[in-house]
Amino acid sequence: MDRLKLSRIDEELESSEVAALCFLCCDVVSRKRLERIGDAKQLFLRLEEKGLLDNPVFLSQLLHTIRRADLLNLLETDSRQPEETDASPVLSTYRVMLYRIYEDMTEENLKNMKFLLNGKLGRRQIEAIHTNPTGKYT
Repeated sequence: MDRLKLSRIDEELESSEVAALCFLCCDVVSRKRLERIGDAKQLFLRLEEKGLLDNPVFLSQLLHTIRRADLLNLLETDSRQPEETDASPVLSTYRVMLYRIYEDMTEENLKNMKFLLNGKLGRRQIEAIHTNPTGKYT
């Protein structure tokens, strides 16, 4: 993959989006290798080491998942959702599902979820779930 294109993509991504990309890549790159990643360039190096950037489909899937399909024009690829094939690596559907839940979670939904889990989880576990300064839930 052309490093100039990857550098341009890096410039367009916010730190929260890089963190999301790292989360989505946890199944293909070890967590230890993802821990100290501060920008997309470092992530791209890890993906390149694994051979995941030989075919732009994987990166296209990542960008679609974090809703940054606008960056696909920097890759000079088709902007349609890439098709999964046996020859190309695919994102974990489980990780994509978790990411979508995270992105779609509202404060009201979180309160409802806490209420529903009240009998299943301990009080401390439920109280530990809170919003961080970015408005996301941890």
